[in-house]
Amino acid sequence: MEYGYSGLQRLFGGASHVCGMRNEQGRTIIDVMSLKTEDKCPSCGEISASIHSTYTREIQDTPIRNTETWIRVLVHKFNCVNPGCEVKVFTESLIFAGQNQVRTHELTLMALAVARTVGNETASQSLGALGIKISNDTITRIYAGLDFEDDPLIEEIGIDDVSNRKGQTYFTVIYDLNTHRLLALLEGRDVDSLKKWLRGHMKVRLVARDRASAYASAVSEILPGAVQVADRFHLIDNMLGYVKDIVKAALPNKIFISGGEVLENPPEKVASAPAVDPSLLSRMHYDNSPPVGEDGADIEFESVSSDISSPQYKAQAESRKAKQQLVELSILVDQNKHKDALNQPVVNRIAK
Repeated sequence: MEYGYSGLQRLFGGASHVCGMRNEQGRTIIDVMSLKTEDKCPSCGEISASIHSTYTREIQDTPIRNTETWIRVLVHKFNCVNPGCEVKVFTESLIFAGQNQVRTHELTLMALAVARTVGNETASQSLGALGIKISNDTITRIYAGLDFEDDPLIEEIGIDDVSNRKGQTYFTVIYDLNTHRLLALLEGRDVDSLKKWLRGHMKVRLVARDRASAYASAVSEILPGAVQVADRFHLIDNMLGYVKDIVKAALPNKIFISGGEVLENPPEKVASAPAVDPSLLSRMHYDNSPPVGEDGADIEFESVSSDISSPQYKAQAESRKAKQQLVELSILVDQNKHKDALNQPVVNRIAK
């Protein structure tokens, strides 16, 4: 069983000592102290044990339990002992971060891996939810600072086109067919830049490419002896397209199934009245007999009828008639509002 911070100690190597871990304003802080007594000058390579000073660096690391995590490390500055070196003072190197980096190597790789799948902006938002503070612009700068190591003796390559915005900006990608490591990223999809690259890699003997005829002609012109094959993605894409056409041609537009079997011809339409449960009809039977209560006695209802000769009914009838006349008057006015004036026939009709 390990006690203290011996487990964390392994992550920083023997040249660093983990002093403690604490929470500070919602952030997890890991305090680390460098144990180096000497280091190599990055300019001339001379080993120096002359310590100039110490200072503290804050480096963001991968999150612990979705909490923003920082390494606060005390590092040394050394004096370069080579009199002929232009660099007089240099900062010691760390195994988990570059000299001027504010993120560990592991955190940078994580950000690039997520951005590769979902894009820079979405990666920035997703990583923020996981406890990683990194912006879209920062991810873009990391990508811009990547160096692609070319191999002039490469023999098997893949060529494809990609775009950072579909239909606008395209690039030609060249990668190692065995390791899938990126070798070159050429601007555009024109064959001139591809031909220039191929002239510097004359040992290429196998090229996997897409179906673009421009790439095929460029490879045939510069490397006539190289074998050209379609890559796996486009092979599967072609196959699925042909399978779809075959299935579509073999199957009819409509398929009729009856009793678990496929019918060769459409079934005949038979007009029939919907079946009604006789018990429902029996319950709906009414013989004009009064309803009966729970005690067996008939339930009597008062018969309410209107006396059309009553003064109240006559007044209501006159009121309805007056309202109807107002409605007709409103309709007639609307129909004639675009005329010069209300003509006499219309006035007579209103008067009536």
